[in-house]
Amino acid sequence: MTRTEADVVVIGGGMAGLVAATTLAAQGKDIVVLEAAERIGGRVESVRKGDYWLNVGTQFTEGTGTLIDKLDEHGIVRGTLAGKKIGLDLGDGEVLDTGNPVSLMLNAAMTMSDRIGLAKVGARIINGAVWLDPRFENTALGRRYRAFLDKKTGDYLLGGVRSDVARAMVQAWSGQWMGCDPEETAAGQFVFSVGMAIADPAKVPNFSLPEGGNQTLTDVLASDLGDRVRLGSTVRAVHWADDSVTVHYADADGVHELHAQRAVIAVPADIAAALLPELPPSYRTALDQISYGRYVIVGYFTEENGPARWDDFYGVSTPTRAFQAMFNHAAALRTGERRPGGALACFAGGSKADALMDLSDDEIVDRFNRDLLEVYPELEGKLGTPIVRKHHRVVPYWGPGGRATLPTLREPLGPIHFAGDYLLDVPSLADAAESGERAAQAIAAGLRP
Repeated sequence: MTRTEADVVVIGGGMAGLVAATTLAAQGKDIVVLEAAERIGGRVESVRKGDYWLNVGTQFTEGTGTLIDKLDEHGIVRGTLAGKKIGLDLGDGEVLDTGNPVSLMLNAAMTMSDRIGLAKVGARIINGAVWLDPRFENTALGRRYRAFLDKKTGDYLLGGVRSDVARAMVQAWSGQWMGCDPEETAAGQFVFSVGMAIADPAKVPNFSLPEGGNQTLTDVLASDLGDRVRLGSTVRAVHWADDSVTVHYADADGVHELHAQRAVIAVPADIAAALLPELPPSYRTALDQISYGRYVIVGYFTEENGPARWDDFYGVSTPTRAFQAMFNHAAALRTGERRPGGALACFAGGSKADALMDLSDDEIVDRFNRDLLEVYPELEGKLGTPIVRKHHRVVPYWGPGGRATLPTLREPLGPIHFAGDYLLDVPSLADAAESGERAAQAIAAGLRP
């Protein structure tokens, strides 16, 4: 067994871990990043081809603060999604623009029961999103409404709704944006996530797609760290005392013991719990409250030569299909002269993803191809080689009351600090980056010279 030392060990090479590590390295700290996989980035993964890319992990960039600062600092160009739209396919061969609810209600092939049901659901989401908006969430009414929603499951939105279309839409929204079913998550998180997703993109701060995909930033951060990053390093256990941490890990060269003053645990909650055998009950309970959405994704680089019907949509909801949404990663590039080709990704989340996990890639592609060509027949013969990903752990979510334990994880556990997209307000790349920076700043303030 080899024994080494560092000021800080960062466990996990995703966005949170990389931001924590680069923040500390910039202050001259001796850093080691341990990543179990053979690639950096965690749940951030992009595949590139020519002018285009596919995000086959986390999808979009939005928000303010650390993430945007890092993108700007490294000169990474972002294509805005302002002015782009979300479409809706109800299985009848017509894609409707959801940006005009009145037109949608009048033109969609729905029964009166469907129209009333969707109106009820939409009103509940909009009402909830208003009170969860940062401008109002800390008012007395905002806190009261958030507490009310956090006691309910997401299918609360369907109370009294008899429309199968409305139920399919709520199921699809939950699957495409959170990777779970509405009855699995608290209504507060569902309303916030879906409310932001169906909002006018121009009203979502920095709603964009970095050129080259989200992985462009994680690649740059990893490059900044150089050989401080150790891939293929599987952590087996983390032990700690008042002012020190001991990490046992294994790689291709054998078993190692690393001693550090501090540690950042920047891995998903269930993995964090498994690495920390001496966790106090309050921390274990808080980690156990966090679940993760699941996705099956099929991405395609497309070969069209001119303008296409999907150019102005960054996404299309497809509640009746094998997948629940199609995301258009080329949407941010559709300004000025249109380049040939494109990039589309089809997503199934929650129970729809569960039903696909055990199928072969060929079986999944066959189902997705068939449905995608029914939505857009003009893609016949223009779909490139499909790229399939099965993700068992993507977006964190909580059941009713689960978020109440979250403040525990925001406090350091002796020399151990947690970082990840589950720590702040809305699980996202922005929150992952900010949590990493916060952990680094807290550690830097307390390190021995």
